[in-house]
Amino acid sequence: MRIRIAALTVAAMAVSMPLTQTLFPAHRLNIVPRAYADDDRGSPSAQDQDDSAVCSVATLNGAYGFFRTGATAVGPLAAVGIATFDGKGASTARQTIRKNGVTTEDLFADPPLEGPYEVDSDCAARFLNPDGSVFAHAVIVDGANELFILSLSNGNSVYGVMKKIGKHQH
Repeated sequence: MRIRIAALTVAAMAVSMPLTQTLFPAHRLNIVPRAYADDDRGSPSAQDQDDSAVCSVATLNGAYGFFRTGATAVGPLAAVGIATFDGKGASTARQTIRKNGVTTEDLFADPPLEGPYEVDSDCAARFLNPDGSVFAHAVIVDGANELFILSLSNGNSVYGVMKKIGKHQH
């Protein structure tokens, strides 16, 4: 019964999304932050004036706190952590993960995970395993102060948000 309700909910959302976006465009409601990169002075670049985003691996630089939540093959997932980006395509992350109520990784006890990342000029990002396979997608928003993230692991429906730790860029 739960699977049917979930399937119907997803189907209803998929059908209603185009209609909702037509009737209530996000840019008019001011509910979706613009994605852009800052120039060297910390203010929006000239490209921002025409709503174009210009990002690179350098856009992600510094520490970000994050949370992730969703469903896995073994049950619900909740996670919090810190990811640090070097601005050159390398990152580290520490996190506490609880799957189905059991801690599987500990922010304070387990060693950091390391891996590369890539950023497209439109501010879409990929997080990679050391072997080069992609394990998550992200979108950089709010002048790189925030990212929306989505796991690509098989059997997962896990998403989250990363926020820049410390002073905002703009």
